[in-house]
Amino acid sequence: MSQPQANAATKPWLLPDAKPFVRIHKVTKKYDDFYAVDDVSLDIYRGELFCLLGGSGCGKSTLLRMLAGFETPTEGRIEIDGQDMAGIPPYDRPTNMMFQSYALFPHMTVEANVAYGLMREGMAKAEARDRVAEMLRMVQLTPFARRKPHQLSGGQRQRVALARSLVKRPKLLLLDEPLGALDKKLREETQYELIRIQETLGVTFIIVTHDQEEAMTLSTRIGVMNAGRIVQVAEPREIYEFPKSRFVADFVGSVNMFEGRVVEDEPDFIRLASPDMGGTIHIGHGVSCTMNQQMWYAIRPEKITLGREKPEDDVNAVQGIVEEILYMGNLSIYRIRLDTGKTVRATQANLFRQSQEAITWDERVWLSWGDTSGVVLSE
Repeated sequence: MSQPQANAATKPWLLPDAKPFVRIHKVTKKYDDFYAVDDVSLDIYRGELFCLLGGSGCGKSTLLRMLAGFETPTEGRIEIDGQDMAGIPPYDRPTNMMFQSYALFPHMTVEANVAYGLMREGMAKAEARDRVAEMLRMVQLTPFARRKPHQLSGGQRQRVALARSLVKRPKLLLLDEPLGALDKKLREETQYELIRIQETLGVTFIIVTHDQEEAMTLSTRIGVMNAGRIVQVAEPREIYEFPKSRFVADFVGSVNMFEGRVVEDEPDFIRLASPDMGGTIHIGHGVSCTMNQQMWYAIRPEKITLGREKPEDDVNAVQGIVEEILYMGNLSIYRIRLDTGKTVRATQANLFRQSQEAITWDERVWLSWGDTSGVVLSE
């Protein structure tokens, strides 16, 4: 099926002949016998806000440091804007890097911190002053220009570091866990600021994060990493709704996983016999598989419907006992133990302030879902 032209215009990765701005080709980084990055190939396009997502030790920061020039690939090739980066030191690359610690000079004012890189390059004072003033306006820190870092909040220091990284107008900005030190509310506000600034300047951003929610909120695309490899690259919605493996399904968001064996395989549906569920799972579309193949069925908690009465259509329906309820304000999370002993998570939106009919602890309930609500995984 062809993509709409509007998508192709705003999403260059949909165009087979689009030229990548950053090209990582078969890059490996070894430390003795340990592969920190293992044969990674990745194309990133101009103007993207691309997130490298993964747990601690997966190789995402090492890959970022190789882009910046702080680490040298053991094998492979890195190109930025068509130029091979081999042998080019960090200070000569069209990049800048914003570190998690922010690394501000404590004895300098906000204005001086932002201007530091320009002054080191020998820019005329008047031009540097105008450039810094423009950047402080963009990050909404003009009233704080004369303050020292210790006189600022965490979010303000984060914006100083961002302004300092952007004031030299790099073609590529690399951000290593940029929001990790902020509290939840400030992190959410700063995410919107990052998106606004990136869209205003048109600079290509590559962000490293272990926070799935942050990656989903910020990025044009996400590259999920595990054990030094890229295991899936896609837009946030595709990563969440159509993970390619159990690792991605489990790492990005919450998921229920049922193991099963293919017992019916038709062009327009398949059926899995699942001891985890205590019955069969009906999938309402064809899947590339063979009879008796072991597969996994992943379904998100919000796709599951809870009720006291048995559904009229009892396909993909199973009973269990409510063991825990976590009230999160906008939604409630239910942990339900099936008759097989497997625990399943389901969420329900709290649409009303008070509900006398709400399902509560120790109730026996029915769980059900549609035949296209989950995804079938072979690995």
